[in-house]
Amino acid sequence: MPINFVQLLQDSWNFMRNQYQFSLFAILLLLILQLATLYLLPQTQLSSAELQSPDMVEKVLQAQLMPAVIQGLISVFINILIILNIKSINNGNYHHFFQHLSGVGKYFFAVLVLTLLMVMPLSFSVALGGVAVQGSSLSIMMIPLMIVGIFIFVKLCLVIYVYLVEEPQKKMGESIKFVWELSRDKMRILFLFCVLSYLVPSLLSSVIANLVGGEIGLFISQVFGAALTLFLVIFGFRFYQVFRSLPRSL
Repeated sequence: MPINFVQLLQDSWNFMRNQYQFSLFAILLLLILQLATLYLLPQTQLSSAELQSPDMVEKVLQAQLMPAVIQGLISVFINILIILNIKSINNGNYHHFFQHLSGVGKYFFAVLVLTLLMVMPLSFSVALGGVAVQGSSLSIMMIPLMIVGIFIFVKLCLVIYVYLVEEPQKKMGESIKFVWELSRDKMRILFLFCVLSYLVPSLLSSVIANLVGGEIGLFISQVFGAALTLFLVIFGFRFYQVFRSLPRSL
């Protein structure tokens, strides 16, 4: 394996510890977002009978859609701010956590579009698969759609870092082309990165949520989730730095 993932994970942890002021601000900001999502967004539980009513399910989804969209937009904003700060720390010109606050806006729309391009094919295939399962008509056609969605997600998983980190800055189309060519013959490495960045954290969060109970346990799990989110952004940044320096063909 041309990339030492264990060393990258250790480097990311050391970065968090050494840049404690930056890490503290980032974790607090992410924690506020998570707690606001938990306590302010509607949490509607439907009974088995209500789940059989398409009208009831549709009403619940409509009620949750706008808050979920707002949460997603805020999350994108915070992630841009964190990545720009990590870049400043690497370049030696970091002053305070909010120094890039006024400049996030010029990146926001492009990052949002790139994020949607990365996740929408996979989300669409998962949604279709869910509909097929609920309707007891799971089609073999779902498998190719899932494969295509996963392929695009893995190929574009670093496109946000390309757009925000590269100097001179690349346009959206250039960023997609760059990361697409960069990932050629390196899908195995990118797939492992995605497993470590998305699948393993989801499993860890589920385990933590099941181990602890009550309000205190819930708060602990939220703090853990915020710290883990920051760690993964740092890990992604470190991984991209190493990944882009690999030979074109391995």
